[in-house]
Amino acid sequence: MKHILLYLLLGIISLPTSAFIPEIKTIKLNDGEEITTRLCLPDTIAEAIVFCISGTGPSTYLTKRSTFNYYDELANGFCKNGLAFFTYNRRGCQDGENPPFFVDVDSSKYIKYTPLQEAEDIECMINSIMKDKRFNNSKIILYGISEGTITASLVAERKNVKTDAILLHGYAHDNMFDIIQWQNKGHGVLIMANSIFDKDNNKAINKEEYEDENKQISAYRSYLFQNLPFDSLDIVKNDLIDIHDIEKMRAPFHDELMKRVTDNDWLWIKSNYFNITPQWFKSHFELEPNKTRLLRLTIPIHVFHGEEDANVPIESVYDLQARFDMCNKTNLTIHTFKKHNHDLNFQDLLIHKKWSEGFEKIFSVAKNISKMAE
Repeated sequence: MKHILLYLLLGIISLPTSAFIPEIKTIKLNDGEEITTRLCLPDTIAEAIVFCISGTGPSTYLTKRSTFNYYDELANGFCKNGLAFFTYNRRGCQDGENPPFFVDVDSSKYIKYTPLQEAEDIECMINSIMKDKRFNNSKIILYGISEGTITASLVAERKNVKTDAILLHGYAHDNMFDIIQWQNKGHGVLIMANSIFDKDNNKAINKEEYEDENKQISAYRSYLFQNLPFDSLDIVKNDLIDIHDIEKMRAPFHDELMKRVTDNDWLWIKSNYFNITPQWFKSHFELEPNKTRLLRLTIPIHVFHGEEDANVPIESVYDLQARFDMCNKTNLTIHTFKKHNHDLNFQDLLIHKKWSEGFEKIFSVAKNISKMAE
C-alpha cells in the first residue's frame, strides 16, 4: 500500500490526454446490486478485452488521484496496442472528491466485498460484455493486480465465463494469511529499505549506510525510520538493521491485527490498517492459495513481478515456475524485472513520461495473446 503515498507525492505532474473511447455501463449483479463500469475502446476493432481486477481495498473504474486517473493511463497503454480495457467500481464504491483515495464507500454494500463474491461479480460483468455482438470474436484476458491475481485465478478455475488467458501483476502466491504475516514481520519494509540503503548487497543496513547524507537516503531515513538513531533500530545488537530488528518492532502489531479480525472490529482495522472488513480477511484465509490452484489451469498464464516487490516476495514466482516444471506444465511464463517494485515502476510514467519495462512487457504480451489463433 506504500505505492499510494508515492503517487500522492508525484501527483503534481500532469500526464497526456486520453487516447481511447470510453463507454460507461451500469451492470446489475446476481443479487440485484448495480455497479458502474467502464469499457475503454481503441480506434480499431478490439481483438481482446483486458478485464482489470484491482488490488486490495476500495476502488473505482478510474482510481482517481489529484492530477491523474490510474486507470486512464492503463487504458491509454492497452488501447494504443489495439486492446479494449475494462474496469469497474467495486461493491459500495464510487468516485469521490476527498483525497488521498477519492473514493466514497457505502459500508452496507462494501461489506460484501470478499474474493468469492468478487469472482461471482466479475463473471456477471463478463457475461454482460459478451452479450454485445461487437465482441463475439474478442478474447477475454483477465489482468489481476496484487490481490486481483487471486481473484483472476478463481474466475479462470471456475470456468463459468470465457477466459482466454490471465496476466498476473504483483503475483500473490500464498494464502493471504501467510502474505499478511510476511508483510507484518517486516520483510517488505526491509526490501524497500535495502533498495535504498544497502550498498554491499548483504540484505541488511550497516551504520555507515544508514547515516549516509545523500539526499535520497536522508529522505527515506525520515520516511521509513523517522530519523531514529541507528543504535535504537539495531535492536538485536549485531551492528546491522536486518529482518530480526524489523520483526521485533512489528510483531506486536500483527498479533493485534489478527485479534481485531477475530473480534470483527472493522473500525479498528479501518483506522489502524486499511479499509477492509473482517469478513474479507476470513474469506481469504479459507481460500486455497494460487500456488496449487494455478496448476489446474490450461490457459496461458503470464506473471509479471518486480525483483524489489515489497508486498509479495519475488521468490514465490520462482517457486511457481518450479511447481509447473515438476508437473511438466508449459502454460506458465514468468517475467521478472530488476529494480522494479510492486507497481512495476508505474512512477516512471509520472516522472519520465514513459512506461517502465514491466508495463511495456504487459502491453506486448496482451497484444500477442490477442493475435493468437483459437
